Amino acid sequence: MSPSTEKLDNCYCVQLRYLFLILCLILTSYFYIYIKRKQFKNITTKIPTVVGLPFIGIAYKLIPIKRFLYRISSYFEEFNTSTYCAWLGTYPVIVTIDPDIIKTVTSSPEFLNKAEVLYNPIDKAIPKGIITSEVHTWKHNRKLINTYFNNKLLMSLIPLFNRGANTSVKRLSKLSNGGEHKLFDLIKRGTLEIAIEATMGIDMSEGACENYELIDSFTVLMERIAKDAACSTLGLGFLARTPGYYKARRFLRNYMNKSFETVATAIYSGLVMLSMHSDVQEKLFQEIHSIWPEKDIHVTYEHLKDVPYLDMVMSETLRLMPSIPIVGRQAIHQTKLTSELILPPKIQVIVPIFSLHRAETWWGPKAHLFNPENFLPETIAKRNPYVYMPFSKGARNCIGWRYAEIVVRILLIVLVRNFKFTTSFKYQDLHFVDHVSLWYDVEPNLSIELRKI
Repeated sequence: MSPSTEKLDNCYCVQLRYLFLILCLILTSYFYIYIKRKQFKNITTKIPTVVGLPFIGIAYKLIPIKRFLYRISSYFEEFNTSTYCAWLGTYPVIVTIDPDIIKTVTSSPEFLNKAEVLYNPIDKAIPKGIITSEVHTWKHNRKLINTYFNNKLLMSLIPLFNRGANTSVKRLSKLSNGGEHKLFDLIKRGTLEIAIEATMGIDMSEGACENYELIDSFTVLMERIAKDAACSTLGLGFLARTPGYYKARRFLRNYMNKSFETVATAIYSGLVMLSMHSDVQEKLFQEIHSIWPEKDIHVTYEHLKDVPYLDMVMSETLRLMPSIPIVGRQAIHQTKLTSELILPPKIQVIVPIFSLHRAETWWGPKAHLFNPENFLPETIAKRNPYVYMPFSKGARNCIGWRYAEIVVRILLIVLVRNFKFTTSFKYQDLHFVDHVSLWYDVEPNLSIELRKI
């Protein structure tokens, strides 16, 4: 045999070895997928299931992040169902807007752990926080923190909320009658100052540089956590952990458990809705003006019982723009979800609140439109309570929901009493992004006019 022939034979043998290894890898991979699919057949054969691609499932369809909320919603329409299963990576998750299932998941002790697919990226950024901790740690910490949110302490914070509202009036007055402005950062600044003084007793002085750094760091971190969650479904979460991510995480670790973002989002969203619906804004102003004919006002807790239309406006705002657009729970042990579905341990159930609140099944053919009359007392009485959950439900709901409700209402009362808000941005052009809390893809600029009466 000639040297050239021997060399060709060696090359051929090497190629065969590589081909054999590739074939073994493919067969092993498909066997692994087959075993996984068979393992969860009890679930995937009983409800509509989105399979996607091997190993990554539908994860590739959820990127870029701005598609996430709308892609999740699209499968409810595609399958004409309120519950479906989707493969994310090599594991299935159940996605539901069924109020009966939501009731089971939020009230059962078997679902007190948070869903890893949603909350692991948060845990990486802020380790061992109450939001992400496992049930045994959470129970202890929640009991301790509950003492902070008791009624007596919340009532003692109302003067602080009023001061914060009046500070916001002073800042907004400088922008009145001067075109449209970006207000979200200004609102975040105000709610951050209130949150820090309320939780830490630190007076955030006017113009403090740390104040702005906190807001910037928080924004960076929330964006990176959302990208981490999306990329992690593809095994690429490390791509989101940039140097800026770690810098922001270090800076915010001491502040994150007292997050202000959801409060700021609710206030800003309320102003956006009022700017786009002048009739609603005028009706709300008349309600407020009848109680506070003078601009220089102080809101008490008792006053909050006298503004029913404000409650309707804020409830409708949080329906369409829930500050936290998606939540999830994870089964601790094998448990029954429905009469037909028995879930193995660690199966995750995702509730896209954004989709639930806009589902025509529960809210009618105009579910996508802003209509405070959705929260008339007689309408609420007819509706299943588990189709509306702006602060989640059950034992692991938002611990600060009463704080949020009070501060949001006080700030809106003071702002609407002092200003008229308008915008050229169209309601139909609103697009939302899940960055842990709800974000606007494009934030509408608002125009501010100082009221004369």
